Amino acid sequence: MTNSPKPSKRTLTAKVLSLARPHLAKLLLGTLFLGGGAGINLLFPELLRRALNGAEFDRLLQDPWPLVTTLAVLVVAQGICFYGRSFIFMVVGQAVVAKLRRDLYENILLREISFFDHNRSGDLVSRLSSDTTLVQNAVSVNLSVILRYTLQVLVGVVLMALISIRLTIAILVALPILIILSAFLGKKLRKASRKVQDELGQANVIAQETISAARTVKAFAREGQDIERYGMIINHSLQHGVVRSRASALLQSVASVLMNLSIVFIMLYGIHLLNTGQLSSGDLTGFMLYGVIVAISFAFLSGTYAEFSQALGGVERVFELLDSSQHEVVDQTKRTLTLPVSGELEFSAVKFAYPNRPEQLVLDQVSFSVRKGQRIALVGPSGAGKSTIAQLALGFYHPLSGSVSFDGIDLRAINLHELRRSVAIVAQEPELFSMSIAENLRLGREKATLEELRKVSKQANILEFIDELANGFDTQIGERGVTLSGGQRQRLAIARALLKDPAFLILDEATSALDSENEALVQAALNELMKDRTTLVIAHRLSTVKSANLVLVLEHGRVVQRGTHTELSSQPGLYKQLVERQELGALRAA
Repeated sequence: MTNSPKPSKRTLTAKVLSLARPHLAKLLLGTLFLGGGAGINLLFPELLRRALNGAEFDRLLQDPWPLVTTLAVLVVAQGICFYGRSFIFMVVGQAVVAKLRRDLYENILLREISFFDHNRSGDLVSRLSSDTTLVQNAVSVNLSVILRYTLQVLVGVVLMALISIRLTIAILVALPILIILSAFLGKKLRKASRKVQDELGQANVIAQETISAARTVKAFAREGQDIERYGMIINHSLQHGVVRSRASALLQSVASVLMNLSIVFIMLYGIHLLNTGQLSSGDLTGFMLYGVIVAISFAFLSGTYAEFSQALGGVERVFELLDSSQHEVVDQTKRTLTLPVSGELEFSAVKFAYPNRPEQLVLDQVSFSVRKGQRIALVGPSGAGKSTIAQLALGFYHPLSGSVSFDGIDLRAINLHELRRSVAIVAQEPELFSMSIAENLRLGREKATLEELRKVSKQANILEFIDELANGFDTQIGERGVTLSGGQRQRLAIARALLKDPAFLILDEATSALDSENEALVQAALNELMKDRTTLVIAHRLSTVKSANLVLVLEHGRVVQRGTHTELSSQPGLYKQLVERQELGALRAA
């Protein structure tokens, strides 16, 4: 994330309220219910005050039922109002957080690839889940409570003033102390809450990485170290949580003590006024009841203010993403590809460095072209820039200088969605999802029929395996295809690419992690996939390079040799060394 200035509390509050703006009509209805419930609550002391004054008290003693009936009807009406208020505000809160999560998920998924180089998935998932829940509470529960008790405080103080201005002035002495304390502790609460959410985000990163890689963790006997690492982050979160809880508890307790002490002293002062004939018993009772309502309302307001300040820590993390403008440009007005797509790729004097390592040049003056139906192979040691070329070809990054073009159109000027619909990639570790086999295949073409799925599966040498499964194509394959072997995952990815029927194909070391038996099956499937397609092959194994029309040898980001396998094998240089090493390894293995 960029280190932009931290937004003020007023700014964050305005952002929270803006989320509720589309639901204004519902909120107004909820506010009417809220006002009705609060109004009835404030009516009780007035009814009792009048009943206790003068002749009304005598009538109450003779016949209490009119007052009792009135109070019972008001209690039921208040219950209906509270139900309406709670239901509407909660529904609005759920609607707000649902839209917020959709918007945030869209915001994340539309980011440039460089964004994911800087941000770990666990923290992003934390913002989608726990942080947005804080926003929901702020918009629903907190907003409802703040409106209700603010109304009760304001109207209650006015009604108290109508009964006795002197008692009202005396009880308001505590207000400046509460306001100053709330402002001071509110800032601490927001800061501590932000730290808690950050730490929880880090804990989510560790949990997601270790749980998804549980086999690797256990293979290295790392359970103890990872449990300790996770526990340390949780302890940090706990420490910040203690600070947050201390500030919240202090605010609520001081507010409660101040208001209740005020009630005690007001009662003493009221008794003095009663003894001197300046106040009736009914007025004192009504005033004290209003005082209790105002005191309780202040206590709830203080608690809600503390919760709202905590929620702003999560709100800040959510809007930190929503307000930043690092979206991938997929402009529908950009140039479209001419059908049928040829799949021709050209690199012209390309220089490139990754955004998170701008000082380290990964590609330096790389130039080559792949014509329709040709097969070009990239070879070289690890870190030479082979996979980087594949990422540039997909438009994940753009070169610092030079150009990358597809079918004669510079990738900067092309509609990236249209480009990627014409390209398929089969990687060393194919990305599969926790869905059924059919759903994973249909990523290649969403509306493919079962017959089409069977056809490409047969071409990829995996149909026989699928037919042996109890649920066939409906079999769930687990997270990242964990229930499949490496060769099965690879052939499933090849079937998916066949279903997509791309004009341009990228094979990124697609057989380097397989044993010889699986490699033969996968290689046969790849040969089927590469028929009549423009193909960029990134490979370590000699078997995938021999049939290429052109071999580019990369070293330290530069093309140091180019030619066919036969030509380069007879020339001194890096390619010949790589071939000899691989052939020597094959002899030793034999």
